[in-house]
Amino acid sequence: METRVVAGRDGSELPLIVSSVIPAGFRHGFTTRLGGVSAKPFDSMNLGWKWGDVAADVAENHRRLLAIAGGRVMQHATQVHGTRVLRVRAADEPGAVAAEEADGLASDEIGVGLSVHVADCTPILVADPATGACAALHAGWRGTVAGMAAQGVRSLTAQFGCRPRDLCVAIGPCIGACCFEVGPEVTAAFLAARPAARKDGVILSASANQDRIDLRRFQRLQLEAAGVPPENIEVSTECTYCDSRRRFFSFRRAGRATGQLVGFIVRAG
Repeated sequence: METRVVAGRDGSELPLIVSSVIPAGFRHGFTTRLGGVSAKPFDSMNLGWKWGDVAADVAENHRRLLAIAGGRVMQHATQVHGTRVLRVRAADEPGAVAAEEADGLASDEIGVGLSVHVADCTPILVADPATGACAALHAGWRGTVAGMAAQGVRSLTAQFGCRPRDLCVAIGPCIGACCFEVGPEVTAAFLAARPAARKDGVILSASANQDRIDLRRFQRLQLEAAGVPPENIEVSTECTYCDSRRRFFSFRRAGRATGQLVGFIVRAG
């Protein structure tokens, strides 16, 4: 993946992390904390309303994102660390979609922007050049254990007739295995979901009482098991927690004194 300054239809510019595997027929990206108007500690491209930022600033940041994305609307849902993937249509009202509890959005309609909000969790973008369908998925550790990545594949297959072998997937910046230390109960959940998690490199020993979890490794394994070719998957190496340039918001690092990033995708016209 690479960071690219992308121009919007209003003449604005925004740095985005973009993936080479997402086909040209889709506009997509993972935002950083650069390019917005929010004041500290939400500086500057905060796209989340949860933790106290000025609403007008968040709205302006979203306006800039939509101008860059090039869609008619940018949809998001209420994320609950589950695995529901909601189908979104062009006629759907943003307020109605936002009220739905879902950790994934999917559509095959032109101009419908799909987004997920993160601040250490993993944003996953999926595109199918064969059908024009795409999805944005949110996976924290609970969603990862529950199989959100594979559920995204199943949902696209069921709702749009996608074939897993055609799907192209970008797994974006999140807290890395370098920093995601967990207690025994989280380790147990991963082992219950994948008994070979240590052997597969998902669980890495950190100390006697803690392990480190590689969320993106687990998600990649789920995608491959669901039929997505390995060469169609690109995984970011950026860690939102320890990035030396502080380009990302991180809830684990800053708590509620932080903003949220977005992963988005939209089928272009």
